[in-house]
Amino acid sequence: MEFDKNSLLKLGKLSKIKIDDDKLSSLSKDLGSILNFIDRLQSLDTEEVDPTSNSLDQPLVMRDDIAIDKNSANEILENAPEKELDFFSVPKVIE
Repeated sequence: MEFDKNSLLKLGKLSKIKIDDDKLSSLSKDLGSILNFIDRLQSLDTEEVDPTSNSLDQPLVMRDDIAIDKNSANEILENAPEKELDFFSVPKVIE
C-alpha cells in the first residue's frame, strides 16, 4: 500500500509534523511497508496463545507486598523552594 502526496501531507498536518517534499516518496514506501507488516501480524492465528504467555518459559517471581514509607512529607518538602503548611507553594498561573 502506498500513500499519495495529499494524504501524507494531511497526516503530517494532523500530527503537527512538517514533511519535506523530497521525503514524501520514501515516507510513502515506509508507511506502506509498516501497514503491510501489521496486516501480516493480524493474519496470524493466536487462538491458542495464552494472553500472558512468556517466551522465556520462566515462572513469575512472587514477592511479598510490603509497604515502605521511604519519604515523609517533611523530607520531600525540604527540596521545595517555597512551602506552606504541608504543601508546595507555587505562583498562580491562571487568573
